[in-house]
Amino acid sequence: AVVSTQSGHYGRGNKQKLQFQESKLCTKKVNIEKKCDPVEIHKLQIEELKAEVEHNKNERAETQKIYETEMNRLDNIKSKCNFQKKTWENKVQKGREALLKNEANCINTRLSCRKELFEKDLLLKRLVIDTKRCEKNIPELTASLPLLEKMIKE
Repeated sequence: AVVSTQSGHYGRGNKQKLQFQESKLCTKKVNIEKKCDPVEIHKLQIEELKAEVEHNKNERAETQKIYETEMNRLDNIKSKCNFQKKTWENKVQKGREALLKNEANCINTRLSCRKELFEKDLLLKRLVIDTKRCEKNIPELTASLPLLEKMIKE
């Protein structure tokens, strides 16, 4: 009795039934082979081994093809990830460079503003000093003019 594997039932119980059936058939085959001509049995076994080797070669080729397809897919994903990583690293680097440039500009602006304020402060202090000097000198000069004019007339 041959069990159909197309039913789609691959549970543990079904596996055990199939293994038991396989074992019974192997035992039955060996018992029958004992009754046959040994040379003919060896020929049959060689043919069976050739078929099994061919099946294994085909199965290996299919497995290799599946493996290579999966490795190519994973390599593509890895390449895309590496590309995205490089892209983001470049963007981060450009951002860092822009930040450093802006920080330097900010420091330079602060320094130049401080210098301008210092210079304006000096000018303002000088203006205050000159104004006080003028305020002090004008009355003195005004007071001395009549005296000097009097000296000229004499």
